[in-house]
Formats: sequence, structure tokens, C-alpha cells
Amino acid sequence: MGISSPVVKAKSPKRFSFITHPSSLILRKGQTTIEYLLVTVSLLTVFVMMYRSLQWYLSKQFTNGGVIILRMYKEDPW
Repeated sequence: MGISSPVVKAKSPKRFSFITHPSSLILRKGQTTIEYLLVTVSLLTVFVMMYRSLQWYLSKQFTNGGVIILRMYKEDPW
């Protein structure tokens, strides 16, 4: 009944395509592998350093505890 106007569709700008180049997938896999290796090496380094420092600290504590126990037995022989 009224005047109908033609519908004009505006072209949308070209969006990012989810289809990637095959070589980019290989590069991403390589990057992920390197990241995992770096994190693994850094965590291993941290835990080794913690283990060494705690081992040194605990051996000192056991030595000091043993000296205290031996000193008690020498002072009070029953």
C-alpha cells in the first residue's frame, strides 16, 4: 500500500578468517613446545635450588639437635 524502498545491504568489512595457513599452525605448535620447555626448566631450577638450600639447612639443624642430645647425656648420666 505504501511506497516500498529497495533494501540496501551494506557490505561488511572483511573480518579475520579462522582458516589459517598450515605453516602458522606448525609455528604455533613450536612456540607452545618452547614455552612448555622454558617453564619446565625454570620450575626445575627453582625446585633444585630449594632442595639444596633446605638440605643444607636441615642437616645443620639435625647436627645441632644431635649435639644438644649428646650434651644432655654427658651432663646427666642417670
